[in-house]
Amino acid sequence: MQALSDEQQMDRIEQRIDRLEVRIDGFEARVAGEFAAVRSEARADFRTLIGVLLAMFMTMILGFAGILIQGL
Repeated sequence: MQALSDEQQMDRIEQRIDRLEVRIDGFEARVAGEFAAVRSEARADFRTLIGVLLAMFMTMILGFAGILIQGL
């Protein structure tokens, strides 16, 4: 009689572990999606920063060229 009870307990534990595995898999998928979104956002921010720096650099070059041209 005790062996049957142990079997039932093992089945219940296995079912709980299976449910936990499903939840963990779902969590991993969500985390992977969030990482992809954050990575994409970081890339966009980096490109914006590069664009701003390039515009500032070009402004400086054109400003110095204007100063040099006025001096001639």
